[in-house]
This record gives sequence, C-alpha cells and structure tokens, in this order.
Amino acid sequence: MTSAYPDPTAAVLVSVLDGDPRVLIPLPEAAERLGISRWQAYKLAHSGRLPTTRLGRRDLHVPAAVLRRIEQHGLPPEGGEVA
Repeated sequence: MTSAYPDPTAAVLVSVLDGDPRVLIPLPEAAERLGISRWQAYKLAHSGRLPTTRLGRRDLHVPAAVLRRIEQHGLPPEGGEVA
C-alpha cells in the first residue's frame, strides 16, 4: 500500500528558502542567504552573474528561483561560457 505522504527517510533537498512564499528576495538578504558579502553580491549583479530585477529606482531583488538554482548548481561561470 502506498502512502499519500512522502517518505521521511528519503533524501530531501533543503533550501534556505523553504517556507518563504516570496518570489523576489532583496539583494542584501540574498547575499546573506548565499553566505557572501553585500559588496560581492552587488559586484555579481553588476557583472550579470547574479540575475536581478529592479523594483523602483534603486532596490535590486533576486528571484527566489534563481537562489534555489544557485544553491543546487552554483553561480554561472564568468563571461556566460558554458562548459
């Protein structure tokens, strides 16, 4: 008989975003969740390696889906080159 509930002993991917319903995360908070400095996050955003969207004139936000992808696969390589 199969259960409608997931197996608690199965390997579960854990994300720093689990339980967070937001779609966009402010860049300083994203930096903290990724374990990097704010300065590094802004540098990555400026170079295009960390995709961001601008809300208003100054506030940069990172899509939550992007943070999950970075958790699983890391940042994309510099220059956008695919290995």
